[in-house]
This record gives sequence, C-alpha cells and structure tokens, in this order.
Amino acid sequence: MRELFESKQWVGEFFTDNNFDNRFGGRVVYTPEDGVVLEYWVASKELPVDSKVVHGVLESGEKCSLIGDFSVTQSSISFKGGLTMRTGKVGFACMFVNDFISEDELFYDFDFSLTNLQEFFFPKGFKELVKFSDKPLKVIKTSFGEVKVTNNANFGSLHNDITKQIYSWDKDALQDLQNAFDKVKVENPTARFMLKKDIEYRLSIHVEGGADYNKVFEYITALADLFAILIYSPVHPESISVDKETPGDKGARSLAFFPSNTLSSKTLMLSSQQASHFHLPITDNKIDLELLIGKWLEYPDRFSTILSCIQTETGSRYLHSLHGELVLYATQLESISYDDKIKEKKYEYPLVEYGASVILMGVQKVFSKYGRSDIGGAISDLRNEIAHVGRPKDLMKRMVMEDLILLSQYMELTIIGFVLRKIGVDPALVQRYQKEFCPIL
Repeated sequence: MRELFESKQWVGEFFTDNNFDNRFGGRVVYTPEDGVVLEYWVASKELPVDSKVVHGVLESGEKCSLIGDFSVTQSSISFKGGLTMRTGKVGFACMFVNDFISEDELFYDFDFSLTNLQEFFFPKGFKELVKFSDKPLKVIKTSFGEVKVTNNANFGSLHNDITKQIYSWDKDALQDLQNAFDKVKVENPTARFMLKKDIEYRLSIHVEGGADYNKVFEYITALADLFAILIYSPVHPESISVDKETPGDKGARSLAFFPSNTLSSKTLMLSSQQASHFHLPITDNKIDLELLIGKWLEYPDRFSTILSCIQTETGSRYLHSLHGELVLYATQLESISYDDKIKEKKYEYPLVEYGASVILMGVQKVFSKYGRSDIGGAISDLRNEIAHVGRPKDLMKRMVMEDLILLSQYMELTIIGFVLRKIGVDPALVQRYQKEFCPIL
C-alpha cells in the first residue's frame, strides 16, 4: 500500500467541540506535497467554534478526526438568495480515518511501511521465496518500547484441484502431489489452505505508556531516517496504521493515519524509485539490524543536518544551495574532529579516518585543479569565503559548479561514513558503501 504517496479526497459533514447538531459541509483533500487540507462551507448562522480537533462523518460512513488549529474567522463571505455562506481552507497537522479521536489521544501500537523497505530485506523479484510468518521476524527493545519487523501478506484460495495452480512436466509426479493433497484435506477437514499472492515487510512499534500523534510520527520518522542513511536515498512512510484502544475489552480499532509530512514532488520521485537489493551495499543480511536500531535511537538529534540533506534531496543543485551545503558539511567535519579530540587538521582528519580512499583522492583531485594540495586548508578557505562577508573570494570565483557538486558529495559521504561507524556498521562495509555511491572521478 502506498496511501501516503497518493492524492485523496473525502466529502462529508464536520463539526467541532463535539457539537454534532452544528455540523457543516466540507471536503478533505490530502496530497503528499501539501498534506491535509479541509475545504469547508458553512451556511448556518451559528458558526463553529475555534478548535484543535474537527470531527467528521464521511460520505462512506466512516468517522474521521482532523487535528490542527481550526477557525472560520478568516473565511470568505458571500451573500446570495438571502443566504450567508462562509467558505475557506484550513491546513491540519494530520487526519485519522475510521473513528473519532481527541487531541491528546494516546496510542500504544502502530505499524507502517517505508519506501524501499522491501528491497532492504529481500529482492522484489524473488518475493515468492519469502516465507510468511504471523510472528515478528525481529523484536528490538528500545528505551520507549519495542520495534518489530513483521510480514503482511495477501492470500488467495488454494483450489481443491491444485493442478490448476501448480504445474509439472512430470504428469505422474503432479498426480502424486494431488493425491497427497487430497489425503491431507481428508485427514484435516477444518484446515484451510491459501496461496500467497503478495508479501511485504512492515515495522510495528509498541510504546510503553502510549504516545500522542506527535510522538507516533516522531518515532516513525526516526526509523525512516535510519533507513535513509542505510540506502542513501530519501525514505518516507508509505502507509501508517494506528490502533485505538476501545473500552470494555473489545479489542483495538485500526485507524489510517495521514500526517502532513509535506514533500516536494522531486523528493517524492526519488523516494519512490525502486532500489536494487543486489546493488545496495547495506542490507539486512549484512548487518545486525537490532544493534543498529538500538544505537541509532541513542542519538535522536545528533545527525539532523545530514539527515535533512538526504530526506529532502531533489536531485537538483543551485549555486546558493551548494554554498549552504559546503558550509554545513565543513562544520560537520569540524564537529567530527572535535568528537575524536583532534585539534589539528580538523577538516582533513575526517576524510582520512572516515572516508574511503576514493573520496580522499576525489577531494585531492578537485583542489589540485586550483593549485591547492593542502585539502584541509582549502576546505577551510572555501568555507570562510562563503560564510564571511567581505572575505576575498579567491576559490569561490575560480571553482566551477561541477567541482563544487563533487566536493559536496565527497564531504557528505564522509559524514555518513562517520554516522554508520558510530552506530555499529562494520568499517569494511562502510568503505564498500562509500565506493558504491562515490561520484566517478
């Protein structure tokens, strides 16, 4: 399911402050670029009160709740045929479909899928070889609860005449298989056999003490960020489902969750591009995912700069954005040296310690074009020329955009190498990762 990557709209009646009698018409429009927006029209003289939550009953009969700052004070007003009509649009932080919820509702269990999560675990073309399990494949203990890797599969019925769905050139062997299946059915009359049609990997989280909608999305984002680092591509949720506990021990109701995680169309396209399991340097079978997730969650804000660059990647470069990246990355290199208590060669040290040899060679080659052999000093000078007004622009004036792009990616991959090493990825695997994604010299 790719619900969060598809535009959707729902028409219904909405109300605030639990005042169902004073409901008004509206249409909820969700797009991955703009998030959740309510287009409303109010014909009643009694206006809906300002509210943090708007409840609705959709034309499908489903309940829903929108969370955000709702007010009609900025609405447009028209007078026609003796009626006063107020119309407007309001953006919301998120929407839940399938029940009403309160602003401070706590959720204890939720699950979600991420772009390219399937390829991280198994090549798409070989999904028929993935065995379905109704039990978690992995259970990772964290400070806030449990993270589980699970399967979600679609099944069709297995026909009594299995030769309609299974074929062999050996007719006798095929008949033996049919006879054996007939025998199993006779001996197990209540058993139901199904044929797997599709399967996907999902992540689920159980939070001790519960989490509100902000925390739910925070935990999902943290794991999406980890996989973005591991596959070096934007990774965002494709679908999110949360469980609402119901009173009277009647179990939980599953709600679809639509957060306003607004993304550019170019980032959406990059995130949607199918990665190849065989070309990903880091996959599930090469690492200890439990260890990595545990380590990753120890540093919730430590790597926000590099993550923002990956998660909002558009594939386009402009001079002003390149200048910003170079200043940020130079600062990150300096921070890495500071972490390792290195005072000398603060820009060169991370390239040598955490960058593959092709990265160091690439940086040397870029600066050699401009007569600079001291790469640490060259990075420092370039950073200062960009950051400080009035500083002579020697390197800035001479460096062509193609070289600035190469330098930015070399520095980015070096910082990612530091991050991967920090969370427990084997250094040899980090080197392979950097060589795979390193731009051609």
